Amino acid sequence: MNKKYIQQWLIFKGGSIILMAVSLCYVYGVNDLVETFNTKSLIVLGDAIEYSGKVIICIGGIPMFIWVFFFALKMLFKKGIEPFKKYTTIGYIWMVISVVSFVLGFIASFVIPFILMVSPYTSCNVGKYSSYYVINPDLCKTIVPDQWMKK
Repeated sequence: MNKKYIQQWLIFKGGSIILMAVSLCYVYGVNDLVETFNTKSLIVLGDAIEYSGKVIICIGGIPMFIWVFFFALKMLFKKGIEPFKKYTTIGYIWMVISVVSFVLGFIASFVIPFILMVSPYTSCNVGKYSSYYVINPDLCKTIVPDQWMKK
């Protein structure tokens, strides 16, 4: 083996380890963000709703980063540094699902504000409360925005 091949091999394997680490950090980080921004209130539709379009996009990106993790894992255990000659059917299916979920999350993050505008909810447009929508504007005074930190 020559020195250039060993250097390429180390970069290839090191890149796959870095991709795996980034994927795990992303999924872990979004898991914490989902607790920070209570997006399940969009489904429950109580008196107060918390909505952040960024979180919806991040949630839609989770399947893509799971796919990236397993792709990097496959690269890590592959012999040599040549490109893959055969791709798996489950890999194609998961890749399509992940891209579709990301695109749907991206579109939903732009559509939901319009739905909230025609709904009976009004926005609390004050600093920390800008991501909250309530049925009665007086409820904006009762919201505790950092409630997730007390858990």
